[in-house]
Amino acid sequence: MVAALMMAGIAPRKRAVVRVPVVFSRSSGRSGEAPSAEGATGVLELREFPPGPAGLYPDPRTMDGVRSPNGQFAAALGDAWRLAGPQREGRCVVWRIVLSDEPTAPDRIEGPSLGVAFALGLRALLRHRPGVGWLRDVFYGLRPRTALTGALDADGHLLRVAGLDAKLLAARRKGLRLVAPEANRLEVLAAAPRPGDVRFAATLREADRYARQFRTGRIAVSALVLAAVTAGVFALHQRDLAQVGRQSALVSQVSARADQLRATDPSLAARIDIEAYRLSPTGDHYARLLEDANKPLSTVLSDFPGSVLAVTFSPDGRTLAAVGSDGAKGVLGLWDMANPAHPTLFGEAVRVRNGASQVRFSPDGRTLATAGVNTVDTVQLWDVTNRARPQGLGGPLASTPMGPLQFSPDGRILATGSRKVEDEQLWDVTDPTHPAPLGPPLRHTSAVNTVAFSPDSRTLATSSVEDGVRLWNVADPARTVPLDKIWTSASSLTFGPDGRTLAASDRGSVRLLNVADPAHVVAVGRALTGSASVGSIAFSPDGHILATTFADHIVGLWNTADPARSTSLAPPLAGHTAAIYSVAFGPDGHTVATASEDRTVRLWHLPTALLTGHTDIVTETLFGAGGRLLATASTDLTVRLWNTEDPASPTPLGRIQDSESTITSMALSTDGRALATSVYGDKRVTLWNLAEPARPTVAARITNFSAGVSTVAFSPDGRILATATSTGISGGDNSVRLWDVSDLTGVRLRGQLPTGAVTVGGTIAFSPDGRTLAVSGGYVNDTTQLWDVTDPDRPARSGPPLNGGSISLAFSPDSRTLVTTTSTGVTDGTVRLWNVSDHSRPALLGQPLSGYTSPVRAMAFSPDGHILATAGTSVRLWRVTDPAHPTAIGQPMAIAAAELTSLAFTPDGSTLATAGYDHTVRLSALGADQSVRQICTSTNTPTRPQWQQHLPMLPYHDACG
Repeated sequence: MVAALMMAGIAPRKRAVVRVPVVFSRSSGRSGEAPSAEGATGVLELREFPPGPAGLYPDPRTMDGVRSPNGQFAAALGDAWRLAGPQREGRCVVWRIVLSDEPTAPDRIEGPSLGVAFALGLRALLRHRPGVGWLRDVFYGLRPRTALTGALDADGHLLRVAGLDAKLLAARRKGLRLVAPEANRLEVLAAAPRPGDVRFAATLREADRYARQFRTGRIAVSALVLAAVTAGVFALHQRDLAQVGRQSALVSQVSARADQLRATDPSLAARIDIEAYRLSPTGDHYARLLEDANKPLSTVLSDFPGSVLAVTFSPDGRTLAAVGSDGAKGVLGLWDMANPAHPTLFGEAVRVRNGASQVRFSPDGRTLATAGVNTVDTVQLWDVTNRARPQGLGGPLASTPMGPLQFSPDGRILATGSRKVEDEQLWDVTDPTHPAPLGPPLRHTSAVNTVAFSPDSRTLATSSVEDGVRLWNVADPARTVPLDKIWTSASSLTFGPDGRTLAASDRGSVRLLNVADPAHVVAVGRALTGSASVGSIAFSPDGHILATTFADHIVGLWNTADPARSTSLAPPLAGHTAAIYSVAFGPDGHTVATASEDRTVRLWHLPTALLTGHTDIVTETLFGAGGRLLATASTDLTVRLWNTEDPASPTPLGRIQDSESTITSMALSTDGRALATSVYGDKRVTLWNLAEPARPTVAARITNFSAGVSTVAFSPDGRILATATSTGISGGDNSVRLWDVSDLTGVRLRGQLPTGAVTVGGTIAFSPDGRTLAVSGGYVNDTTQLWDVTDPDRPARSGPPLNGGSISLAFSPDSRTLVTTTSTGVTDGTVRLWNVSDHSRPALLGQPLSGYTSPVRAMAFSPDGHILATAGTSVRLWRVTDPAHPTAIGQPMAIAAAELTSLAFTPDGSTLATAGYDHTVRLSALGADQSVRQICTSTNTPTRPQWQQHLPMLPYHDACG
């Protein structure tokens, strides 16, 4: 455009060109593809052509070479042009970008990130008018070594841009300081910005201030002034050093306060971790945020006048009810749960005449029952259709002393205490305004302390000290049939949703009982124990999680998807400061309410991306279909498929079980349409068609093996499947074969590596470019060999072996770096990085990654290759932008309560999937801003007294406001 205007005889105004250093994301892909994660630097040049037509040229809306698929680039320039104000009227401005990194222009310029640079460049260009305006530009202009990135809104506020990490790295390569949007501050990972590398601005005015400087070299000053300036600079330098020291001490104080609270109130500690990260966004503080966001954190409801004795959710989960005591009086409170992060009290708390120690909703949510603490007439039914004004339905039920209280799931029966504490009465509450007794009371030989209905309402479980746990057939509640005693006495009982499992707590443990056959009840699995006696218990709606309260003021969570293999799901939940009397699950399965003597109700928010479908160790996690599909394999003999289009709320799709043996390996094609599985001891590989993930079908079986297949791997294009067999016997079929699976119904053998290429514990991995197959010797052969598989019919050994076998392999996305783990896998966690860009001369990069005290079971590179994740007893993140000098991003993160065996990044790098011995899969968002949002929606703002106690060194404010 510039050349065309010049050829037309249009001369530019004689003034210097305005040059603005810029950093942006670039893409070398075809039109319509997403930009890569690379950053590019350049210089934006703007100049004015007075005789030219008014406007900004070239017009980005009509430029095929840089047109953004979503129009963001054109919109960014349009906003910058409008923000130039009336000075733009009648002006002709032309622009171009000169790349600093490469001589060729990018295929496309994506997104809105050049908006700020254009706005500041236009301001510098258009303010030049005859008069004194030029004087400002003589002494005050844009810094030549400060680059800009950021989107704009119509009011001149800077908006968040994507790929800031890559842009920071690009700016650092050119020695540029970067001005970026304040909205990006929280997502800067680890130690990405070194001091002085980046400034964050919220408005165009702030960005202008950071991007400009006084040009002191143009001012003639006397030696005296120069000396004064020198002294001033020295003083400022000393002041800056002192400020840095004070800032460091402040950050240390804040971090120390969070660490002190971590064991007793992790929710408050998480809020303080936000403060520490904002003061110093380093790797340690980032790792803390990530770890916090994966914990169950709590919101505190402290509107209660006394001890809270019981809590329950309405069936639709939109109301929370709690009862307690206020001296001799009972109190009922109802909270609106429309926003679970900030529940609000419906109206005012209701006084309950005969006290209140228990509360239950009817299944239709229209009626509430409360039981008091006096000797008789304590059960009251309430009409709660108007939550703000609960109305008593008549008087209390006659002859109902303090005792167990429970509605049947069909809503027809209410079980309460009777005239005698050792009896339990059933009531017909079909019409709650006229409850009527159903038959005689259920007789026990001692006081009844807990009852529970089965999901089908046909069985009632009761417990008393002398009778123990007993089942009753209440299909005809007027003529109940007592069954035999099935267990010793229990302090709390609850049925699982399947009706086959009954959880019974007694002092220091919880036992899960199989009651499918009441005549032959058996305990399944081990006793679930904590550090103190057990109080209240509750199952999640799907039965996969059991919550228990302990006498030492903590809550336990257990994975009970398979009652015979129950495991701890998380470290004990701490926060209450007195006895916990009651626990209840919300219908969403991710919210747990607890009631305590400390006058509070806590709402515990479980991470929503917690997958609990497996019933044994999860061994592999693989993403496909652009991250929309997740496949997980487990020693429970199954593969499960999940819809992860929204990683924050994954949903189950399908389930595969093809054998009665454990799945040893699994491979998922990149497009998510094909899955390969191998089974322990089975001399075959099964290929599954996942065109419909909810209904996977067998596409083919490869059976040409003389030994069990230990490992399978798809090439990046999904056309080749590599299989490794391993017998562990000298001379056995320890081979690797390459199969053409481009047509799943017509699989054929292409090539084979020599026998002995892989041994017990060995593994295989394709490089992302598909040209190399890495084969590790495993436990026996202490080497890893690279093979050229460009021609799958004739695989060829490529270079010398890498010394040090591996039980896990991972290639970087550019195929230039290979990561291996120690082959011992027993006492250490040695992780080595190798430069394999030249196969003839593979080289070890630096020293092995240190700081491990247990074996590393899994590894994965982020899609941009900047981060390496490793898993064992914890997750560690390493910045490997320079693979020869990897740096740890913070401390190890205890994301799960048990050892991890697998991890995988989503293709966009925003989420990390981890899985292991606790039978669960977790999807963890990796952005710091996402972690902050998770913490903010799951915790309270610290009160002023809390702030004064723990953070007196900082002014009081809401970190989430």
